[in-house]
Amino acid sequence: MTRSATSESGYTKRAAAIILGVAALAAVVVLFARPLRQFVRESFMRRATSTHYEILCPPGDMSPETMREFASQREALFTTLDRKLDDAASNTEIQIVFYPDVVAPVSTASTPEPYTVTGTTVRTTVNGLIPQLDPAADAEALLHVAWGSPGTPRMGRWAATWLVGEWHREALGMAAAEMEQRLGHKKVSVLLDPSSKGISSPDDRVLLGAAWLSEIAELDGPAQVHKLYSAKMPAFDLANVAKTLGTNPLELDRKWQMWMYAYLAGMPSQSQSMPMNMEMGGQ
Repeated sequence: MTRSATSESGYTKRAAAIILGVAALAAVVVLFARPLRQFVRESFMRRATSTHYEILCPPGDMSPETMREFASQREALFTTLDRKLDDAASNTEIQIVFYPDVVAPVSTASTPEPYTVTGTTVRTTVNGLIPQLDPAADAEALLHVAWGSPGTPRMGRWAATWLVGEWHREALGMAAAEMEQRLGHKKVSVLLDPSSKGISSPDDRVLLGAAWLSEIAELDGPAQVHKLYSAKMPAFDLANVAKTLGTNPLELDRKWQMWMYAYLAGMPSQSQSMPMNMEMGGQ
């Protein structure tokens, strides 16, 4: 009886070990299946390079001449962004991978983004005969090199848009002021709260978040933006942001309101009045 029980116990342990091994293998396959498929697809893509760019695209989706021209034209943007970062990323190569819409690893139901940035690799979709890509994608890649990964994910896109300094080819401050006219003034706490109904569009939140960083850079220096970008906070909220920047919530709101009002005051005469819901600091 003892020998039989021992044998059964050994068999049970071996069976459990096999089951655990199979489960672990299945987990590894699930975890690495997408990156592996992505690696295989990109290995067979056509390539074009310039001084700071490598462009990848499936054969037939973009001509080699178009790829080379896109890479070459992107160099001026690289130089402008790198100078703003004190040439911290001068030796960087940005890889931009164009995918057909049907297989692009970019947009999902939870993250409807036009591109993704992983380190210095940007993935986006082939979007017409002349490829288009938001310059904030390049900025996000260069910030990764110069400043590392953002402590809060949202700061990656906000800081990249701030670094570019434009929103759809319009100066960031003016674009934010136009939005302020439509939506009314949004306090910093509203900007930081993704669940707030005061800003319903993710793009609107990126624009206002980037404009807010622009205000911080102009009034307190780019080093404060760097500090905020790198900080790992328990929660990305008004209290933690104020603590990180060495100030208080009231002062954060006061500076943001006054900076925004300065842009509103510079708009056409019919638009110069302060929004009715803009409360001045201390009120």
